Amino acid sequence: MLSSLAWLLPPQAAHAGMEEALAFIRSRQVADGGFCEPGRGDAGQDSVTAWCIMALRAADVEVGRVRSNGRSPLDFLATQSANWRSVTDYERTLLAVVAGGGNPYSFGGVDLVAKVRAYQGPAGNIGDAVNSNAFGILAYKAAGVAVPPGAVQWQKSVQNPDGGWGNSPGAASNPDMTAASVMALRAGGVPCGDPAIEAALAYLHAIQNPDGGFSFQSPSSDAAATAWCVQALTSVGQDPAGAAWSKNGNTPLGFLRSMQAPDGRFFWMQGREMNPLWVTSYATCALMGKPFPVAVHAGSALGDAGNGQAVPAVPGGVSGGAVASPTLAPMESASPQAEATQQEASTDQPEEEVRDTEVALLQEGVPDEETAEASDGIHWLLWMCMSMATATILSLTGYFFLKKKGVRPPHAEVGDVKSGR
Repeated sequence: MLSSLAWLLPPQAAHAGMEEALAFIRSRQVADGGFCEPGRGDAGQDSVTAWCIMALRAADVEVGRVRSNGRSPLDFLATQSANWRSVTDYERTLLAVVAGGGNPYSFGGVDLVAKVRAYQGPAGNIGDAVNSNAFGILAYKAAGVAVPPGAVQWQKSVQNPDGGWGNSPGAASNPDMTAASVMALRAGGVPCGDPAIEAALAYLHAIQNPDGGFSFQSPSSDAAATAWCVQALTSVGQDPAGAAWSKNGNTPLGFLRSMQAPDGRFFWMQGREMNPLWVTSYATCALMGKPFPVAVHAGSALGDAGNGQAVPAVPGGVSGGAVASPTLAPMESASPQAEATQQEASTDQPEEEVRDTEVALLQEGVPDEETAEASDGIHWLLWMCMSMATATILSLTGYFFLKKKGVRPPHAEVGDVKSGR
């Protein structure tokens, strides 16, 4: 019976850590030097590669030494300038270039800093979207450019009454955009005790799930939203594994770790894998205790901007050196969070598989929902069949064992006692 019960329980992942996460990321590097998701061909993906570069830097890996066929991720990224068309493209690329040790003023024939500045309005805001301004601030911080006070004030001005931020001014709050905004305010020199940050933390407390995680658009917690929230908490000096963020004994950091598979990749939700390379990149930055921009925080203790207060590292992080450079097989996919005020197709993925993510500055390939749910159904059907088969085998084994031993059923033994025999 105990064995049957064990079969009925969901499978538990074996323990893995940052070494395994980094190994998984490295295994997805392809011949052109870029990274791509499992099952999506043999060409690097622009957006995915950018986030992988940031994850490697967060783990103190020397990105220039991560090579395939002699090409580094930055070598690949420098060939993608024809694909950069929006402010978020330039911001994401700038963050990755600086994280990888490149020159943001001259990369792939493009002055990325000038491109971001071109979107700055008279009020100081960078673009008109919540995320474009937030990541504009982070990009300026990464490049060592003074953050316009107007950009910080604009970000504060579009905060919702509940303390969170949505994808666009006035849109419903979500944890991803709120986390991005908190990191942007911190990068812009806003102290931890500022009312805007306090209100944001209160909002995150209010929406935290009982399992300790956070969810973007589903009732179930997901690793991507939780990773961003862990980074935001770290940026304001709070412990994402501490009692203040514990729900029923579950913390954001604990939930995030529970989503890791034995091979190092991270699941998007419990029982659901979506864009594992993207999710693993997010999780690596979070578990290494490195908020965005990682180039500023990597390799050094994170300080309170303007306050000089030390911020504790996320417990359990490791600072690894360069991992041995692999020449590995190709793969591809995209990311998890599917929100967005705009939808535009990526140049290297089929349009129907792509949704632009305003939260993460990404163009994400998201699996069809029916396919994902069907996979979940097959998963549980298989477990049900295995459980029934195991229970049947154990019952028959027990029956024949008792019969062979000549053991009488319990009611016969009771009758013997009553007769005095």
